[in-house]
Amino acid sequence: MSPAIVVLMMVASGAIMAFQAPINHALKTHVGTFESSLVSFMVGTAALVAVVLCTREGHLGNLKNVSWWHLLGGLIGAVFVTATLLAAPRIGVTGMIVAALAGQMTAALVIDRLGLLGMAPKPVDLPRVAGLLLLVASMVLINWSSWKRP
Repeated sequence: MSPAIVVLMMVASGAIMAFQAPINHALKTHVGTFESSLVSFMVGTAALVAVVLCTREGHLGNLKNVSWWHLLGGLIGAVFVTATLLAAPRIGVTGMIVAALAGQMTAALVIDRLGLLGMAPKPVDLPRVAGLLLLVASMVLINWSSWKRP
């Protein structure tokens, strides 16, 4: 898959992520905060079970060989979905997305630089740092009016 296709795939997946918080917020009004996170993950789990049953390309039996930290992705997802449920109604979807992206970018630069979690180290150069600083500035500007409200 070409880098351009991968970038477009991530732009598209990022675009649909913007819909997740409002959808989960609407669900929250009927079932509650943590319950809507649970339902969201149950629906996602059901979809993935169907994909796994149809593709049968992996080896779930190898789960016994993984380290404990390999399983943290689901916990991180649950924390993120729940945080979006709390943040979106207070700072809006745009403010929530840019704040989450600023956190992701900061952590990503550290992971890239240090080659953490099995990733190959990548240099952190001036353009990447400048991009992060511009993103942080965007976060401040986009959330400015939210911070001024009580």
